[in-house]
Amino acid sequence: MLVRTTAVREPLKVSGRWDLNESVIADTIVQRDAVLFVWGDFQGSLTIERGAQVFIEGFIDGKVTNKGGRLVVHDKRVTDLTIAGPPEAEAGGTLKINLSAIAANWRALAKCTLAECAAVVKADAYGCGIDPVVAALANCGCRTFFVSSLAEAKRVRAVAAHSTIYVLNGFYPDTGPVFAEIDARPVISTLIELAEWDAFVSSSGWAGRFALYADTGTGRGVSIDEAIALASRTHAKTHGIALLISGLDDGKAPHHPQHDRQVAVFRDLSRHYVGVPASLANSFGIFCGSKTHFDLVRAGAALYGINPMLDARNPMLPVIELQGRIAQVRNIERGETIAGIGWTAKRRSCIALVAVGYADGYPAIVSGSVKTPQAVIEHKMCPILGRVSMDLIAVDITDLPNPATARRGGMVTLIGEQISIDDLAAVAKSTGYEVLSRLGHRFHRIYRAS
Repeated sequence: MLVRTTAVREPLKVSGRWDLNESVIADTIVQRDAVLFVWGDFQGSLTIERGAQVFIEGFIDGKVTNKGGRLVVHDKRVTDLTIAGPPEAEAGGTLKINLSAIAANWRALAKCTLAECAAVVKADAYGCGIDPVVAALANCGCRTFFVSSLAEAKRVRAVAAHSTIYVLNGFYPDTGPVFAEIDARPVISTLIELAEWDAFVSSSGWAGRFALYADTGTGRGVSIDEAIALASRTHAKTHGIALLISGLDDGKAPHHPQHDRQVAVFRDLSRHYVGVPASLANSFGIFCGSKTHFDLVRAGAALYGINPMLDARNPMLPVIELQGRIAQVRNIERGETIAGIGWTAKRRSCIALVAVGYADGYPAIVSGSVKTPQAVIEHKMCPILGRVSMDLIAVDITDLPNPATARRGGMVTLIGEQISIDDLAAVAKSTGYEVLSRLGHRFHRIYRAS
């Protein structure tokens, strides 16, 4: 069914599956569980009901209301779009993810090196959503992606058809046909894996390739002696080794002697692998200097706005903003206790209960931490009280100039304005990538692509 709706007054209602080979200029409702493909541009308001899916090949210009469906737009000119998650009114919070900032961070990291800059999109792109993130990175020139699992590799292949994909969790029995089907490459870390891989390639006749992970001090991978012994297979035309890989200990300062030792060991090892590209540096390693870059660097946490530097200003753009919805505002008398969070009022207080908790991935910070976690309301920092419960946190709004600005149904900022991912991680005695990757899918998600 082909439709061009330049003069439609009533909303266009889509049920079942529609493939439209023209642009659409109409207010449109995509009904529950329906699928709409628009091979052109879309202009007008768009309502996506629960379970519906919309794919637009061009740009979109108009208000988008997502009631629990999915929206994918393949054009870099789009503005704020809701891609997934529950409807805004039904969610305890909103997670905004800036795809343009992710792309800008990748370009900035790529400019730091003469090596190829790959993107690590494991753990659902650190919780940001692998499908839109890979699309944004592929659009700005990224050609190589690292994922955790074959399930993630499938999703990358669906979005970036011509990319190179490495699967960090390696090769398992009976997974060979899937690697061949999507042309993915396992990162092999043991001789047993390698034997199983060779057996599959031999029996299937597929000329698959893989990365070999060598242990330079990371506690994983084949030993250096094993890696040197395996180098002889590169004399065969069908050796299959596409990449020699290892990693740095990023818990140490950039100029720590451990790094110099790892770089030296890896450099010596790479000389045995003539013609095979080598990769050592992750986000942290990119900032350790060109000595760590070799042929390919693996940009991960820094892409998502996490500081790759130790004790230095973050050079990356922020990517996410997390806001929680106020479920209730209560006045608490001195001596009263809020059950479930282990907090007793030392003064008459006004408390906002926010519908976000550790079930959403917000760190389960306990009472008595050295630093007090904060939320932002009307540009003012407000302390979070007591323990974080499964579904609620309590924010002290007593000292707001106008406590009425924190009203039921309103929003507080938990990550974003004045509170970075790394700030929250420091309070939680965690890491930025741990905090980010745990943020769940109970949030209403908004992706900004321009």
